[in-house]
Amino acid sequence: MHRLAKLLALLGCLVSCGESAPDTPSGTAMTVSLAGSPSAEIWNGQCVACHGAAGEGVRALGGPALTQLSREYLARQLTHFVTGPRGTHLAEVAGKRMALSVANLSEDDISGLVALITTELPPTQPTATMTGDASRGKDYYINICSACHGGNALGNDRLGAPALAGVNDWYLKSSYQGYLKGTRGHHPDDTYGAQMARLAPALARGSDINDVIAYIATLPPRRAP
Repeated sequence: MHRLAKLLALLGCLVSCGESAPDTPSGTAMTVSLAGSPSAEIWNGQCVACHGAAGEGVRALGGPALTQLSREYLARQLTHFVTGPRGTHLAEVAGKRMALSVANLSEDDISGLVALITTELPPTQPTATMTGDASRGKDYYINICSACHGGNALGNDRLGAPALAGVNDWYLKSSYQGYLKGTRGHHPDDTYGAQMARLAPALARGSDINDVIAYIATLPPRRAP
């Protein structure tokens, strides 16, 4: 099963974009040597192609940076990809690829993988790929987003709200658009996702979303790079 999942992940990578560069700071080589554990085998065989060797994200494949997310959030999302609440919408291409890649993971696999991501991979700070008015975005963020994601955008696990600081700007925008379009938060078992989908129309214009993301980019992440 592990070998099959690896082949599926590799096939998805080849079909989607051929060769693509990780979302790394200019001039920075991201290399991580992990070996000797089942979690490292899973990471290297099933995760690196879409998320980068250091978990820094690969934009062309829709794989976001992972190292600034909490254990609770990562575990829940991986479980959702395995069990169905995520990666089942026909229009969610990256989500479907992710669900195929992790379909064979057990609860123990997920626990070990989450521990590896949050303790063994170096914290990363993605580079900006878009622009916006951060001062304008601050007002929107405080009034619309901070109640769940926190004033510093570090998330709130009790509310199921992930950290936003330190996450790729392109992923924040594509995720938000997914909630607006109904490709995220549509499954009846995705309680927190459904909650986000109901709130998303409060910030529907693309320029407003860019402004909020520009403000989030000014906030320090949970783990300092």
